[in-house]
Amino acid sequence: MSLVPRKPQARLAIITSVDGCSVNGMVDPAGTARGPRHTWSGYAPWIAATQVCLIIAMLVMAGGVMCWCRPAQGADQGPVAQTPTPTPGSPLTFEEAVKIAITQSPYFTKSSLDIDITRLDETDSRYAMIPPLTFTTYYYVNRPSGASQGKPYSLSFTTLPYNPLGAYFTLQAQKLATKATILSHLRVISSGLSSLGSCYLTLDAMHKQAGIQKDLIKVAQENLTYAENRVAIGTGTSLEVKMAQQQLQLARGEQEGIALAIKGTLSSLRNLLGWPSNQDITPAFYDSRRQVLGSFNPATVTLEQAKTSSYELKVYDIYKQLQQYNISLAIAKSLPTIVFNTQTPNPLSVSTGYGLYVGLGLEIPVWDGFTRIRNVSRQKALLKQIGAKKGEKENTLEDKWIFNLEKIQEKSVVLKNGQSLEELARLKSHQQEVRYHSGEVPLAVFLESRIEVLRAQKETLRGGLEYDQAVLQFRELSGDLGNTYVDASAWQK
Repeated sequence: MSLVPRKPQARLAIITSVDGCSVNGMVDPAGTARGPRHTWSGYAPWIAATQVCLIIAMLVMAGGVMCWCRPAQGADQGPVAQTPTPTPGSPLTFEEAVKIAITQSPYFTKSSLDIDITRLDETDSRYAMIPPLTFTTYYYVNRPSGASQGKPYSLSFTTLPYNPLGAYFTLQAQKLATKATILSHLRVISSGLSSLGSCYLTLDAMHKQAGIQKDLIKVAQENLTYAENRVAIGTGTSLEVKMAQQQLQLARGEQEGIALAIKGTLSSLRNLLGWPSNQDITPAFYDSRRQVLGSFNPATVTLEQAKTSSYELKVYDIYKQLQQYNISLAIAKSLPTIVFNTQTPNPLSVSTGYGLYVGLGLEIPVWDGFTRIRNVSRQKALLKQIGAKKGEKENTLEDKWIFNLEKIQEKSVVLKNGQSLEELARLKSHQQEVRYHSGEVPLAVFLESRIEVLRAQKETLRGGLEYDQAVLQFRELSGDLGNTYVDASAWQK
């Protein structure tokens, strides 16, 4: 959300002297004084001392604000769950990986820097609560004849037009903008943790499949040996040997594919963690389902809980509050602004005054083509637009909610069917084993039944991985994943 800049407009400046003191005592061209003028010459040292004290006080306040606004070291990454620092070379659990990712992942750098930038903007708005003061001095080497015979230099302290209400509303808006940026960063973290958990689930499933693939290769090798022995004794054909060779080659090719998949997942995990390329990474992917999903149960989470935890909907709530301040700011811009000036007489004038003179005034907009009035209407329309966008996001969240629930149910059915097929293949293999030992079927039939069991186990693992990943996506959508590892309330401190 951005504040609408003020356009140049015609203004009328009304300057009022303090305590009825004029800015300078003018004389007419004939040299006749228009009357005695009271000056502050006797109070010049006190006024100068007061201004110095005022500047020192402003600097002290500015320093205090800076100290108050400066984030603590490491605050850009936010508070995370306290986990022990992993020992170099030791297996890296999922919780330890979460801590490392939040601390150093390059995928979180941009949104983290966005927080730093908005905090700087907030600090600028906090400083703007104090009117900007400018000191100007001139020294004239020579002056025209007839000019004042006073000091050949001038001093002045001036402020830009100051709108206290506008400065206040701008500061409040910047505070809300910082909160919105923090929530956007937490949303990025939640999505990144989902990808991190998916890597752990995939590594676990792939390593289990690699173990099954070794058994497949072993069985295929036994089948090839059996076929070659049959050819050697004259009871088999070369076609059977070629088929067994192709089966073994296919199993080895699948093993290479699994190894490449593991390598690619490890590379993705390394990138997510921002892990040094010259340092080995050993993720503790065993029992990944318990590590990543924990005790999360999709059946216990409601849509209302997901809406309450949604970072995106929280951002739109803040946008609505921010737009309310934009409306107030648009109204405040139609009010007069305050100007302040403290200066000595101009050495080039024919003034006989001396000392320091203080002036206060108002700067009033006269004509801007009713731009300020239209801006208020514009900001109100933007508020309605934000409300409509929030309603659209709520509908989108509900659609995702229903889709993910249906996906979980679908993957659950596929997983159960895979488990049933695996059990059926195991029973058939046991049957063929009995028939083989009784001499009813050859060894090739029994080995083929063992291959079917191993392939059914791989399909069950694939179905289990797809189900776990669907649950993980649902956990991230519900907000449970981000809330478990990151304390959102601590970011607002």
